[in-house]
Amino acid sequence: MRSTTLRIAWRNLGRNRRRTILAVAAIALGQLTLVAVNGLMAGMYEEMLRTITGPLMGHVQIHHKDWREEQAIDLYIDHLDETRRRIEAIPAVKSVSPRIYAPVLAAQGEKSDEPANAEAAMIVGLDVAVESRRDGILDNLDADELPGGRGVVVGKVLANRLGVRVGQQIAVIGQDADEFPVSDLFVVKAVVAGKTDIVNRLGIVMALDEAGQFLAMPDQAHEILVQGDDYREAGALAEEIAAIPGLADDSVLAWRDAAPELVSMLDMKDWSDLIFVAILFVAAAAGIANTMMMATFERRRELGMLLALGARPRRIVRLVLVESIVLGLVGVVIGSVLGSALVLVTAQTGVDYGALGGIGGQEMAFRGLNFSYIIYPRFEFRHIVYGLVAVTMTAVLAALWPATIAARLEPAQAART
Repeated sequence: MRSTTLRIAWRNLGRNRRRTILAVAAIALGQLTLVAVNGLMAGMYEEMLRTITGPLMGHVQIHHKDWREEQAIDLYIDHLDETRRRIEAIPAVKSVSPRIYAPVLAAQGEKSDEPANAEAAMIVGLDVAVESRRDGILDNLDADELPGGRGVVVGKVLANRLGVRVGQQIAVIGQDADEFPVSDLFVVKAVVAGKTDIVNRLGIVMALDEAGQFLAMPDQAHEILVQGDDYREAGALAEEIAAIPGLADDSVLAWRDAAPELVSMLDMKDWSDLIFVAILFVAAAAGIANTMMMATFERRRELGMLLALGARPRRIVRLVLVESIVLGLVGVVIGSVLGSALVLVTAQTGVDYGALGGIGGQEMAFRGLNFSYIIYPRFEFRHIVYGLVAVTMTAVLAALWPATIAARLEPAQAART
């Protein structure tokens, strides 16, 4: 009985091929949009998450309690070595990266054909061993380009403003943590387009010990970034770190608490999934409802004869429902195949948002982070499941009215129609 119903349903869909093809095309386009756009959003989400929890913010941030408001050079974390050892002793901690930040003036430190104009800059003192690992600020540099030995790395934008190149000297003038003036010459070992906006625009990156010596900050740092095993457990890790006695008066924040604006952007992904499911729902409803309503009225005579021959109304209802479900599933399969292929191809090539929008460059800066315009979509099977469930539900709901009409036909009257 079920196989007979399925064969009849499949045959009926072929009666008006143009109408069936249009309905299938609408559903397939909706499913393709769902899979492709949500795949793109998933790739964007992963890129944003990697950037946010990466070299600038980490999973947990530690600062002096007043640092986030004032960012003054004398608002530092003391007893750095001991504090670091205690943090590293926590099993869930993968890496600890202390940093020093200090505003300075910088200029060319040797004679040049052009005048040496001083520019505002920022000393960024880093643990070179940690930051040269994968996803660190310095991970794209060769060993001879890393800061150290009175050599520094300069952000690309700052280097262009100063007119300095690799191998030249740069003069740095500022104030140490005790408010005494300091100045010195350093050699530019590399010019980088930093992963963080502060490095790219203002950064003079030094080894942590050299920055501490220059700024009179022995065993001190302005910030400690902690990377854990799982960014989703950052809240629990922050609580464990905050319990360390030496950090009782400092600010310890998980990444979600440190950047609520960025977190709200990430949380929009769930809404985007629902939006495109709704689009698919509407496309499927319009296509299936129109097709099944027209098919039902065109077959009033045939349906009436089936009822006259003893077919029960529920058999008619089942026939119409099966037709609508088959119609929807065909569209879903076609859209899923095309959407999946598109996502898998662009996952290799990437999608350049900047080029599509006519925007120059490959990165945008927001809240001190550099986000790439090139997005690599990510295939997620659940997006196909979303479409499958949405279309199946829509097919049933859209077919209920024509199915009810067909089941209530009077056999004698329908046969004469």
